[in-house]
Amino acid sequence: MFCPVCNGIQSLHIRCSSCAGAIVDCGRLSDLTGPYAPYAQIEDEPLLSGDVYLQNNSACKHLLYCSTCNEATEVSVTEW
Repeated sequence: MFCPVCNGIQSLHIRCSSCAGAIVDCGRLSDLTGPYAPYAQIEDEPLLSGDVYLQNNSACKHLLYCSTCNEATEVSVTEW
């Protein structure tokens, strides 16, 4: 399985929930926290991220950033 966003097949088009502005994909959350980070939680439940409801347990978490609000959030991308 692979992440279509990391591999350039798809791009994330998500708006900020606070200001509805465009947000920037800062890449995989695991790239920022490292492979052995004690706070990198493994989720087995479906996730609600913006308007996207994801049920697949195989997901790649991405960090998103809104420069207008100066807020960061994460989203799970279903792997293929």
